[in-house]
Amino acid sequence: MKIFPGGRRIGLAVVVTAALVGVGAGLVFAHEQSGSALAQGPPQVIAQGKFRSLTWTTLGTASLVREPSGDLRLRLGSGFMTKDAPELFVYLAKLRGQQRVVWKEVGDLKRPEGAQEYEVGSVATAPGIQVAIYCGKCNQISGLAQLQPIGRST
Repeated sequence: MKIFPGGRRIGLAVVVTAALVGVGAGLVFAHEQSGSALAQGPPQVIAQGKFRSLTWTTLGTASLVREPSGDLRLRLGSGFMTKDAPELFVYLAKLRGQQRVVWKEVGDLKRPEGAQEYEVGSVATAPGIQVAIYCGKCNQISGLAQLQPIGRST
């Protein structure tokens, strides 16, 4: 004796309904996640500094930028310029006199002038951190930019 005549149809209807509810919930959740990323706004400059020359002329600015995704990027401004030389690198540095307290390679300098961008880790937010343009061939720092925190306006 069958308790539910047409039980297969009801079971199928329940499965289809559950699947549609699941897909709908997933779309709503995905929309909320993308909406919150958009709500975070544009990238924010959290620290900035001007280069000072050490061994040869290095000019321009360096900025530490937090992307809406939370990633940190180091940006050298469009006015950045240093001497073209082999083996130029970008470092995050914290110096005590001549001693390197922090010395983390960010990457090869992409070009000796103009705007450029590099991915950096959380060490970039350490107090007293500087951006160093370093020549590996001559073992000299050509310029340093002290990153100063930018206060947020409320």
